[in-house]
Amino acid sequence: MKFLSKLIVLIFIVGLVLTIIAFSSGVNLSNLGSYFVDDEAYGDPIEYVSTTTIDHLNVDVDTRNVIVSTTSGDSIIVTYRSHEDDIWTLSESAGTLNIIQTTKPVVFHWFNFKFASYEILTITIEIPESLILDYTIQSDTGDIIYNDGPELISAMDIQSHTGRVELSEASMDSLTIEMNTGTMNLSNLTISGNLDGQTSTGNIYLDHVAANLIDLDTNTGKVKGEYIAALDLTASSNTGRVELNYSTLSGDLNLSTSTGAVKLKNTLAHSYDLSTHTGSVTFESTTSMDLKYDLDTATGNITINGSNQGSTHSTTTGTVLLKIRVGTGSITVSVQD
Repeated sequence: MKFLSKLIVLIFIVGLVLTIIAFSSGVNLSNLGSYFVDDEAYGDPIEYVSTTTIDHLNVDVDTRNVIVSTTSGDSIIVTYRSHEDDIWTLSESAGTLNIIQTTKPVVFHWFNFKFASYEILTITIEIPESLILDYTIQSDTGDIIYNDGPELISAMDIQSHTGRVELSEASMDSLTIEMNTGTMNLSNLTISGNLDGQTSTGNIYLDHVAANLIDLDTNTGKVKGEYIAALDLTASSNTGRVELNYSTLSGDLNLSTSTGAVKLKNTLAHSYDLSTHTGSVTFESTTSMDLKYDLDTATGNITINGSNQGSTHSTTTGTVLLKIRVGTGSITVSVQD
């Protein structure tokens, strides 16, 4: 109890000291928000213009958002702001434009609570529409956004530690995305090869995406896809819902989660393998299908078109395998007769 009392007193004293320091620095309540903004420390925008033929863009930044767009010019234009603690390296070699930003180790300042705004911490890369590049983009802390870049891409490899990834309106040979913490949002993409999207903590959203093989995985978060076209698709989550709607797979579909629901609506595939350890599975189709059932739930009921089938249901005929495994939860199937 004495320790708790001392801790409360210490927190009060620290808060009082911080308040005194803030007001002694000229802070008042009307502009308190601006006191924490540190934009002026980043100076004026710096512009870099490429001078050689580029076929590969390599971006590796510690503390920046990355936004890729197009330019009507013939050269790549990079615009950024630099802090005194930044180390920037922009170079062109053997067809590769390298954009590297690291941060010097800084001794912690007890009373420095200022932060730069999103715009200041954003690097913009404008690329001629006619350039078809290989992209390698990595950001430790920041978003990676490609919504207005060139429509044609050779291949793209994205790595993000903390931040969201948005990619849309593009066609490419292959796409690989590895994230630690953040949301992945992919829309209106055509991928002739494979799509591999992985995140440790965050949601994965796909909308109007076509690819050969699609592999999606999140440890904590949901996976949702709509209007997907692919050969095979695998999507999994350890904790979170997995959902696929209005999609077409010419091969196999595998959806799984440890804790969460699995939902499938109006999605055609050669075969289905759906599973959850704790949660329900819902399969709905308004298209007539010749299904071969292999359904099992350890704790729960199976319902097919409103009829209770108990905890296990299987058939020996049918050309399309519907396999569903549930630990604790129900299985609901609604299909067109």
